[in-house]
Formats: sequence, C-alpha cells, structure tokens
Amino acid sequence: MATTRPSRAAQPAPAVRPVRAAERRARLASEGRIEQRVYLAAAVVGIAVALIVVAGIVLTVVLPPRSKVLTVGPRTFTAADVAVRAKYAIAGESNRLVVSDPASIIPTLLREETLRQKAGHLGVSVTDEELKAELRKRMGTAEGQPDEAFQTAYNRYLEILPISRAQYEEIVSTAVLRTKVIEAFKATVPATGPQLHLLAVAGPDRAKLEDMRTAVTSGKDFKSEAVARGLVTDPSRADLAWFDPASLPDRIARVRDLKAGETSEVILDTQSGSFFLAQVVERSEDRAYDDTVKGQVANRQFDEWVKSEEASLGGTPSLSGTARAWVTRQLKGTLADANRRAQAQQAPK
Repeated sequence: MATTRPSRAAQPAPAVRPVRAAERRARLASEGRIEQRVYLAAAVVGIAVALIVVAGIVLTVVLPPRSKVLTVGPRTFTAADVAVRAKYAIAGESNRLVVSDPASIIPTLLREETLRQKAGHLGVSVTDEELKAELRKRMGTAEGQPDEAFQTAYNRYLEILPISRAQYEEIVSTAVLRTKVIEAFKATVPATGPQLHLLAVAGPDRAKLEDMRTAVTSGKDFKSEAVARGLVTDPSRADLAWFDPASLPDRIARVRDLKAGETSEVILDTQSGSFFLAQVVERSEDRAYDDTVKGQVANRQFDEWVKSEEASLGGTPSLSGTARAWVTRQLKGTLADANRRAQAQQAPK
C-alpha cells in the first residue's frame, strides 16, 4: 500500500510571525525609551532655561536695588535709595549729570543723613510747621493763601515727581535743617575777624589772563583791564568785595595769603576748567563782619563740622556692577520722562 505524503499547504508554517511581533515590540519599547529620554532631556533643558531666566531676573532686577551702598550710623542705604535721591536731583534740582555718574549723589546722601542724625546735638530740629512753610514756599503759595490752594498745588506737583511724598518731604525737611544749623553757627560768629577785599576775573583763555596780569603788575588798573579784555562788561563785576580768607575755595587757596596790592598767578580752576586771576585791594586782620562775610564764616564752620561728623558715621560707599547698571536704567527713565514733560510744555497749544 502506497504511503501518502502530506500536501505543502498542510505543512506547519515556520515561526516567522512570532519573531516579527517580538521584534516589533522590542522596537516599540526602544522607541518609547528614546522618546522618554528626549522628553526628559527637553524637560531638563526647559528647567535649565527657566532657571537661567529666573537667575537673570534675580541678578538684574531683584538683587541690585537691595545692594548695600552706604552705611551712615545705624542707617543703611541701598541702590534703591541712591536711585530715589538721584531721581529727585534730576526732577527737582535740574542735575542731569547724575545719569552718567550715579555715584556722585552718594556724598549728598551721606551729608543729609549726617545732618538728620547729628543736628539734634546742636539743639536744632525741624517742626511740622516749619516743614509746611517751606513746602508752601516751594509750591508758590504764600502763608496767607488758603490751605486748599496749597494742597491743590502740592498734589499736582507730587503727581509728576518720580519719588513718593514721604521721600520728598524728608529731602525738604533736611534742607530746612541745613539752613537752621548754619544759622546756629552764624549766631556764634564773632563781630570781627580777618578779611580781604578781592578783585577777580575768570575765563577760558589763559594767554589773555597772563597778558592782563602783566599789565596789572605793571601798575594798570585791574577793573579797567578786565573790561578792556572783554572779561567783564561792567567794572563792578570784577569786584568781589570782602571775603573771609579761610572761606575761599581750596582750588584758589593761594589767594588767601596775598598781601594788599598783590596779584595772584593765573590759577587753573579745577572745578570749572577756566582760569582765574585775583588781586587783593585791601586786607584787614580785624575788620567788622558784615552779614555776607558772617555767612561765609558760618558756612565754613558748618562744612568743617559736618565733615567731622561724616567721618565718624560714614563707611566706604560702594556702587558698582549690576547695582550701578540698575540705578543708571532708573535714572535714564526719569530723564526721559522729564524731557517729555518739557517738550509738552513747550509745544504750541
């Protein structure tokens, strides 16, 4: 009996499909892991970017205004305090140089805070009434005008001021305090003291002043020569009257020791950049002080006193890096606002 061979169609199929399915599952699992890694990497990068952004904000926005700049006794001033005082210098005192050199306002902060802390030792303070009187004067509302007129003018001014009311009133109160401290020193100035009667001119052309000095030392009249050279238009403008010698600025200190009839060398005024020439007409070692010279002596005594107190209170100021950059940005914004207001006021209506 012949053996029947099974047909090809009836034979079992090779194990191809299970192998392919396993490969597909492995591939999908591998792709899933890769995708997870991609998502994880993206998340890590996103977090890193976010941290960089946050760090940038912290370093350039949050921390700079809090940076300590100056300590005066128990009070610490930050970059934000520097910005406040410098903003007022721009808006209220027309000092635009602080934009390029914000650290230049730090001596003002030091002096004002020294006054606030030390004036009481001289028995000087500012009352609410004195502050209000000064505010009225600054707002152009006389004492006799209704309080409503003052409040209206004051509120209008505060609206355009780049600092708060409390900050502004602290600055004004300190200005009143300074005036009162100087008056206290003035009350102690003796009736007489050394003085010199000074003639002086200044100009940018050193050669012109050197020529004038040659003429004056040869016997020519100082005031006439000043007019002839166009340094003044009126002879009286060259007469500075009487001075307390010690109150003359340090940059022209050589004038302090001139005798009557002597003319100074041509001196470079390091503050203005111009040149200065002076002649002492008279000199007295015990002349009666008039009110102007008494004020010079009082201001000198005040400066000496406050410098001594500053040395005992103030540390070394520091405004640099991101803190300085932050303050500069604030001041540029204030200056831009001030320029816009000025342009709006000048525009035809």
